[in-house]
Amino acid sequence: MQLSPHFTVAELQDRRHRRWLEPDSEERYAQLARRTLEPLRDAVGGPLVVISGERLESKTAASSRHMPPALRRDPSQRGLDAAADITSGRMSPLQVALIALRLMAQREIPAGGVGLYRSFVHVDDRRELRFWRGQGVDENQWQTFTAAAADCRTALRISMEVG
Repeated sequence: MQLSPHFTVAELQDRRHRRWLEPDSEERYAQLARRTLEPLRDAVGGPLVVISGERLESKTAASSRHMPPALRRDPSQRGLDAAADITSGRMSPLQVALIALRLMAQREIPAGGVGLYRSFVHVDDRRELRFWRGQGVDENQWQTFTAAAADCRTALRISMEVG
C-alpha cells in the first residue's frame, strides 16, 4: 500500500513486527512521506532507499523519533512526528543531508532533525531544527555539515521574524 507516490507502508512501518505500532502511526508516516521524503527525493533527482522507519527499539536513543511517541522515555519528546533513515544511490550521505537542510531553510520541507552518518541520513519532522553527527563521519564532512546547519538555522530564524 502506498503512503505517497514513491513510499510504501512496508518501507516505513516496523519491519520486525510487520505492523504499525500505534493507531496514528500510519498517518504520521504518510505525512513524513508526503511532506519530507517526496520533496527530498525530487531534489536528489531519484530514488531514496528507506533503511528504517518506525521501530519499537532504538540502539542509539531512549527517545528515538523512530519510536511511537507514547513509548519514548522522555515525555518532552512525545510529539506527533516521524523519522526515517535514508540513503541514495546517486549521492553521498553528506550530499543528501545538505539538500535536506537547504529544503528546510527554504521551507520546502518541515524543519526537523537531520543526522549525518557514514552510510545514511536520518530525517524527521519534529518541527524544529536539530542536527547531529553519527558514527563514521569525518571531521571535514562534519564541518561542512555544521556550516550548512548554521545557515539553515539563520534562514529559519529570519523567515520567522519576517513572517
